[in-house]
Amino acid sequence: MHHNHRNLIIPTYDTEALEKALEEACSGNIQIRHRLELRSLAISLWYAREDKWNSISNKDNSDVLKALTNFRANLQRRKKKNDHLTTDRLMNISQPAQSLLLSEIAYIFRDVIDDFTQIDFSSERHVDLLSVAIEASISKAGKPQGRPVNEAMDIFFLGLKNLYEKATGKQAIAQSCFKKVPKTHFEKLLYPGYQIMWQQEYPSALKAYKRALERNSQTTE
Repeated sequence: MHHNHRNLIIPTYDTEALEKALEEACSGNIQIRHRLELRSLAISLWYAREDKWNSISNKDNSDVLKALTNFRANLQRRKKKNDHLTTDRLMNISQPAQSLLLSEIAYIFRDVIDDFTQIDFSSERHVDLLSVAIEASISKAGKPQGRPVNEAMDIFFLGLKNLYEKATGKQAIAQSCFKKVPKTHFEKLLYPGYQIMWQQEYPSALKAYKRALERNSQTTE
């Protein structure tokens, strides 16, 4: 049976501006896998925004940690991982835990698959990556403050940059301009993505993007 997003509560925000910007950058020839990757990045950022405005209480945080720990235990106990049972279990865990785990999966699998339903449980690499995502989720659930907002924004920005360069074959360029509005194709993609988290003008988006690049360069040195 083919699995889709039927159990996933898709956010109601509109991704039309993001997809339109990428389509324009690709001269109207956007591949489906790139469109799906863009939606995955946007959804992960939306989840982070919801966590920001509806921060999980200590009790809820304990529930999230328990749900993720149980999911990990169920996965480790399974002898056969090549069916859809694990996907069903993932979609049936509590919404806060699911949001956190899907965000980690989107980031860790970003160069491997386009959507979490493509995880192949008969693939040792996929199972290993899923384990990494679960451990990262458990680690973050164990911290009362949850994931810092700037970390979620950084993941989105870096993922968006990689996606843009893969989809267009061009360098992602974002720079200051006199009218303080997005001008390049990448800037027009960057700005509506930033607005998922913050409703501010373009210069703020550009500043946040440059800070993300700086933090990433420091961690990779």
